[in-house]
Amino acid sequence: MNQSFDEEAVLRLDPLDRVGWLARQPEEFKQWVTRNGRWRTFATGETIYLAGDEPDGMYGLAAGAFDITFPLQGDEPVIIHRAEPGFWIGEAAPMAGATRLVSLTAAFESKVLHIPVGPLNELLEHDPGCWRVLYEQSFSNLTVALTLLAEALSLTPRARIAKLLLRLADNDGRVYGNQDDLGRLLGMTRSSVRRALASIADVGLVRSGYRWLEVVDAEALRRISREG
Repeated sequence: MNQSFDEEAVLRLDPLDRVGWLARQPEEFKQWVTRNGRWRTFATGETIYLAGDEPDGMYGLAAGAFDITFPLQGDEPVIIHRAEPGFWIGEAAPMAGATRLVSLTAAFESKVLHIPVGPLNELLEHDPGCWRVLYEQSFSNLTVALTLLAEALSLTPRARIAKLLLRLADNDGRVYGNQDDLGRLLGMTRSSVRRALASIADVGLVRSGYRWLEVVDAEALRRISREG
């Protein structure tokens, strides 16, 4: 392939060619994604797919945020992760020949690159080398899940909140949401979130507004995030 097509491919994938799993893949695979991917936009709160759905492909987050929920038997679905740009999901079900294990929702208006299941299945069938590439993505998400589990089992409530605020803060240090949102993301009660936040805010490490928090001292939050 000529150089001009390569340059066009990189431009079309921006920013997913620079952050996350796809950024680490060979140029040939990025070009395959460029040929087969389709940009889509999802509104705040819009469902992308539900647990139990037949797989319709992979989704890469270019802007916005994903909420990933797991359905517990007889209970409300539990948010297990809020993902940021560069995150990919959806490859595991087609690889396993299974239905969706989790539900995926746009937490905010989100720009998403969708690779339909047809081209993905064709790739899996005819290119054995792609299995390693896609398994790398599944391994990355497994690492996230195990890290979140370890944090929930070993860290103090305010350490978990500090980690979450640092991870979700934008370039201006803003985290959008209220105490209920933080509680759902951490699996904590509102009273636990309120106490932990107060211990951080009272010493000036964060400040709050209407449905947002601002990280004032990121270094101090990093020290708190290591509390066990």
